[in-house]
Amino acid sequence: MKDTYDYRSFILSFVCVLLFSFHSFSLSQPQFSWLDEESLVSRQGGAQPVRVELSADLTSITADEVIMFTAQLYDNLNNQVSGEVVWSCSNGSITDDGIFYPWSSGSVLIQASHNGLVGSMNITVTPGVGQSLRTTSLTAHALLPVTLTADLLDARGNAMTASNVVWTIDGTYIGTGEPVWTPMDTGEYSIRARLYQMEHDDTLVVSAGVPHEFVFDQGMQVRSGSALQMTPRLLDVNGFEMNITTAGNRVWEVENGSILPSGWFTATQPGLWAVNVSAGNITGTGMIRVVPADATISQVTVLSDSEQFTAGVAYEIAAMRTDSLGYTGTISPPLANFTVSSGGLSNINGAVYWTPGAVGTHELRVDDDGVLSTLTVDVVHGPAIDAELILVSSNFAAGGQSTVAFMATDVVGNEWMVNGTMTLVNGNSSQFSVFTGYVVVTPEESLTWRIEGNWYDVSTGTRYQPVFQLKSTPGQLAFIQLNGEGAILPSDTPLALNPLFFDAYSNPLEDIGLNWTVDGVDSTIDILLSDLHWIPTTVGGHEIRANADGVFATVRLTVVAGDARNLVTNYEDGLTVQAGVATELFIQTIDAHGNLAPSTAVMTSLDGEFGTLTASSSGDGYWDFAGRTKGTYSLELMQDNATHVLDLTVESGAPVRIISTMDAENIAQGDTVLLRVQSVDVYGNSVEVIPANTTISCTSGSAKHVTSDTWELDISTSGNDRSCNVLWNGLLSQNYFDVESVLLGGAVGSTNTAMGLGIFLLALILVTLVVLVRKANQEEVEWTEDGFEDEVFEDHSSMEGDTDDDFLDNSDSVTIDGDETTLSPPHLQDDVRTTLAKKAAEVGVMQAISGTEQGSSGWYVDVSTEMQYWDVGSDGTWTRVE
Repeated sequence: MKDTYDYRSFILSFVCVLLFSFHSFSLSQPQFSWLDEESLVSRQGGAQPVRVELSADLTSITADEVIMFTAQLYDNLNNQVSGEVVWSCSNGSITDDGIFYPWSSGSVLIQASHNGLVGSMNITVTPGVGQSLRTTSLTAHALLPVTLTADLLDARGNAMTASNVVWTIDGTYIGTGEPVWTPMDTGEYSIRARLYQMEHDDTLVVSAGVPHEFVFDQGMQVRSGSALQMTPRLLDVNGFEMNITTAGNRVWEVENGSILPSGWFTATQPGLWAVNVSAGNITGTGMIRVVPADATISQVTVLSDSEQFTAGVAYEIAAMRTDSLGYTGTISPPLANFTVSSGGLSNINGAVYWTPGAVGTHELRVDDDGVLSTLTVDVVHGPAIDAELILVSSNFAAGGQSTVAFMATDVVGNEWMVNGTMTLVNGNSSQFSVFTGYVVVTPEESLTWRIEGNWYDVSTGTRYQPVFQLKSTPGQLAFIQLNGEGAILPSDTPLALNPLFFDAYSNPLEDIGLNWTVDGVDSTIDILLSDLHWIPTTVGGHEIRANADGVFATVRLTVVAGDARNLVTNYEDGLTVQAGVATELFIQTIDAHGNLAPSTAVMTSLDGEFGTLTASSSGDGYWDFAGRTKGTYSLELMQDNATHVLDLTVESGAPVRIISTMDAENIAQGDTVLLRVQSVDVYGNSVEVIPANTTISCTSGSAKHVTSDTWELDISTSGNDRSCNVLWNGLLSQNYFDVESVLLGGAVGSTNTAMGLGIFLLALILVTLVVLVRKANQEEVEWTEDGFEDEVFEDHSSMEGDTDDDFLDNSDSVTIDGDETTLSPPHLQDDVRTTLAKKAAEVGVMQAISGTEQGSSGWYVDVSTEMQYWDVGSDGTWTRVE
């Protein structure tokens, strides 16, 4: 439907634009129209119009659309005639051309007139497209449902009922469409309506409903002879107040005194009087108290016939006043004018009430316009509302006497003892005594006591069965028990004292702060900081004492040295032992506090192959070390975390065997053989043989000591099964061997030696002959200068062809006093050359080699180990010969 309206609006708007353009064009032309032409034709015909008829394409449009009307004049023959018409409409506007612009929705009358002739036509205008919202439900009554509605307004303000509106009141979602909402109180509420992109905020006023009754204030009071304006409140059926004028004129009635139509009441006789007001069928009744005018005489009183007052029960109190006019009556002064010695005061409906509290005699006092009065009353406890068994004593501990009473309680807390029965259910009956209304308990141990009571209250017909259950606590401190009595404690081990506390009946107590002394010295802070541990530092006997509340406890113990931190021996400079002979050591441990103690569990890192360490029978701390293998060692002693190293020297033990060996196997007559004599101890360690005490006898020749353990044997006698016997220190060693016969009877040694000696002699003779022959030939040679130079040249050429090493090893060419000759440097061993170079570096002077006098011409070695020839002249100058 909306799309159809939009399409029609577009078509009509387009038509209107075309008509407007045509109209504008016609105005710019000569002033005549088709109507004028028709009028001209009519004039020419002489006909007069008798009616006007209107026509339009539509009979209903929206307020957003326009429509064009046409008017036609007809004569009495129903022929069209021409003529001008004047347009008018009942709502909206219409142009001279008949274009109608609607305003308000509804039925609109369109008229066209011509010379008194009027033609009319009705067209219906409906609201156009909605442009905004308007809330129509802006009033409501409290606790009465109201339907929320809204109108949709078009651009000209025409309204239509809106649907699908979303409603919220004070930010709370109410519903969609036309929901029903019930306000809970009067006042103004913020209401919001939303539809599509439109939103409207407004204020909804909620008022009271239909007048229902008049209500007077409570506690109205006036003095006799005075006037009081009566101002009742007008309420609806739900108790919401409204303006009192809503009910109309009011009619007043009073039980005593007089009242004006305006509501002013004039009091006369003191008392409580009724006041009635009505407006139609709406009525109301109130009570007003008339009190004496002034307090000539006043006395506080309790408006009750009781002589005793029960605690917890409220009693009205007032002042009995007599004024100067002689009127006497009760008056309730303000609450602040009353004072009571017990209980509480309250104001209920204008009256003052006193609720007694504690049992006993109490006083009431009131100040009535400056007149003071007092009243003494007796208060008794009220009816019991509860009963219980109460521990009267301050504590419930072993060794003490405690009382449990059967107590009843009223509403304000007053307690009194009742004669109920009490039965022991759990506990020690020998420590339980029953009396009237109470029992006495004298516990000796810490246990749970359970007592059940039974009492029937005749006044209220109620039975009470309270239960008392409580665990008795231990009594006062009587004993202190400490840990460690008679203990043997290492000095590096803390002692947990673990104090335990008991009362006189051995009941354990909670931890108690103690004062501590150790050997008579206050150690409280040290032990507390160590979490009740004592850390010893010195060995020996110690006494630890603790006390609290006059109770003491003592622990006596012995402290010994702790774990070894170091070791000390009586051989700190080194230990020297003989293999197989036990040497006793005294080893002590040093603990963390420097305390010494004999070592009882020392171990060594040496293998048993080199020596053993065993405990000595001399006592704790004494250890025997027996060496095995000869040598120098580091003896590492270990106990706990301590390690100590001693320098150990194991020497040979007593000899047990002598061993002799010969360095040759095939022995011949004339040979010299070396005989080695050795001795060993029980572990095979060599023992030095003393030559002076050694006897060697051989059947093959004589023996001579050479060095250390070596003897030289001269083999002079040949034969088989020759022997040499070695005797030393009671030990005997024998060697058997065969001796082979040789040339010359072995005078020069073995056969090979004799043959070698012969060859040597023949070679010596031959060499001597060769030397003699060459010497004879050299004496016959004539030396010339040229020949000498040629020889030197040849020698020099030969040297240039040699390597540097050959040049140094064979010969050097030097010049002495202008003559050039060839010198062969002597061969010098490397170690000798190095020694001379070091000495030259130390003294700063070249060193002469063997055969050269220091400071004379000859060969010298400098710091670089180079060997040079220097010529020393007669004038002391040095010249190097190159």
